[in-house]
Amino acid sequence: MTQDKMRICYISNSAAPSENASSLQTAKLCEALSKIGHKVMLILPNSGYRNLNYYSFYDVRSKFKIKILKFFNKFPTGINYYLYSLFSILKSNYKKQDLYITRNFFTSFLLCFFNKVHILEVHDDIKIEGRVVKFLIKYFKFLNNKNVLKIIATTNALKKKYQKSYSVKNSKLLVLHNASSIKSKFKKYKNLKKNLKIGYFGSLYKSRGLKMLIKLSKQDTINKYYIYGGNKNLIKNLNKKFSSKNLFFHKYIPYSKIKKKLQNIDLCILPYTNKITVSGNVGDISKYTSPLKIFDYMITGKLVISSDLEVLKEVLQDNKNSILVKKKDNHLYWLREINKIKSDIKRFNRLRLNAYKFANKENAIWRARSIISSI
Repeated sequence: MTQDKMRICYISNSAAPSENASSLQTAKLCEALSKIGHKVMLILPNSGYRNLNYYSFYDVRSKFKIKILKFFNKFPTGINYYLYSLFSILKSNYKKQDLYITRNFFTSFLLCFFNKVHILEVHDDIKIEGRVVKFLIKYFKFLNNKNVLKIIATTNALKKKYQKSYSVKNSKLLVLHNASSIKSKFKKYKNLKKNLKIGYFGSLYKSRGLKMLIKLSKQDTINKYYIYGGNKNLIKNLNKKFSSKNLFFHKYIPYSKIKKKLQNIDLCILPYTNKITVSGNVGDISKYTSPLKIFDYMITGKLVISSDLEVLKEVLQDNKNSILVKKKDNHLYWLREINKIKSDIKRFNRLRLNAYKFANKENAIWRARSIISSI
């Protein structure tokens, strides 16, 4: 297969534009593939925000073709889950496509059946899949099929899971963490203000540490806390119940506005609990997660203070490019780390610079090129 200017089709089940992290990750990969010269088509169900522009919402600078299957006007479930995969392939002009990419296991199975080479991205365990998909993986063993050129795992922990539990060959698997597409210059702080601006961006599920953030803001009345996430009604209720002079809730903002908001933040906080749920407040990705927001924080030169989760240590290294809090459920330990960093400007700048260098080296373009070169 030639890797020069390929026709690449990405088939996604996720609503877009939307708040879903998976949709954002897909958009940024398609953008990066387009930037490096490939002709990209993205196929989506008709289930995103219809009144918003996809490219503007995700701040896509290198546009690619989007084909929406209008019949599927909500997330495809039940029989529509399988029909969507079939129609996506049929509507993709599949005879002319050089390569497919998908996160959908049934789509991958059908692509094997159609004898179409493709890459399967995995961000979680197969446990969340339905009985049909589990049956196909177990008895047809299609994950090792010749048409599956690579399975891209976002963490080493996830790679090991697929090797051990699903007998996927090592040669099929490639670990590529998520990566940021933001461009930013590093700003060195000469001194730290008395009142730091501390930011959290993302879902407001309990597993993301909302209660801990509220406790922390009550204890830490000197610094200011800015929380971005959730819909208008949720934010209205949170502001009524918890808002104070140093705690501010804001609704979810599109990716196009993230960089601007981050410019006003001094450090970013990731107070994960032991269990991390996903869209719909279900599941548990704590063993395998590689949040895109971490790379956005790093690439914009923000100090990251995070829960000490084993999987995050594949990217975040305590006292090298971040600060990891071992007793993540105790807000006093978070406050202690914040106070310690405020008194050490050299350490503050060193951690931020190391993070900035890492995220710029392994950015979205690097990730796209790594995927293509792997095949």
